[in-house]
Amino acid sequence: MAQITSQSKGPIRAMFDRIAPSYDTLNHLFSLGIDHLWRRRTVRELRKFAPKRVLDLATGTGDLAIAIAKGIEDVRVTGADISTEMVEVGRAKVARRALGERVELGIADAEQLPYAEGEFDAVTVGFGVRNFAHKEQGLSEMARVLHKGGVVAILEFSCPKNKIIAPLYRFYFHKVMPVVGGWLSGDRAAYEYLPASVDHFPAPERFVEMMGEAGLSECRALPLTFGIAYLYIGVKR
Repeated sequence: MAQITSQSKGPIRAMFDRIAPSYDTLNHLFSLGIDHLWRRRTVRELRKFAPKRVLDLATGTGDLAIAIAKGIEDVRVTGADISTEMVEVGRAKVARRALGERVELGIADAEQLPYAEGEFDAVTVGFGVRNFAHKEQGLSEMARVLHKGGVVAILEFSCPKNKIIAPLYRFYFHKVMPVVGGWLSGDRAAYEYLPASVDHFPAPERFVEMMGEAGLSECRALPLTFGIAYLYIGVKR
């Protein structure tokens, strides 16, 4: 797969618009429900910083934004995504959970954020940084809108190194998921793109370096479930 570029944002936006109706069902199915545990871990890390204003980028259908609102008292969450259809699905979920006063979802490009410097106490991303055309720019924007002492928390898939888990993961991710995802969603290309985007994501060590280069400190990568995913944490000092 080619690297994501600024020119490919349109097709990526269109892809997520197409799969929005089935995205939640397939996301939970393919992760075997473990994605809920990963989001809870993220919320636990955020609680340590007692944030009041959180920006959730690449919010998609709002799963992480909703988890933050439910897990942290008195927090207000702004969710932003480039996919209108994903955001519409997320808004309906927020309304069903009666969280409309604390969670607001809208359209914004993570690499050109329409927010003021230092506006948020925390910035989060759940499985979306790999879709950024320019990851360094996205990280710099996160640091810009974060006030001093605030935290960035990024959940992202990775390629596990365990000799037993790794081949099973690759088979499941590259062979099973595209077939089943394509069948259930009607868009096999989307479920071929998703695992390929994970393959092209920087190794955890390199991504931690990139966070530091963007102006964050105390950066670390916490492996989740045999390294299938990582939670990246960084603080603006």
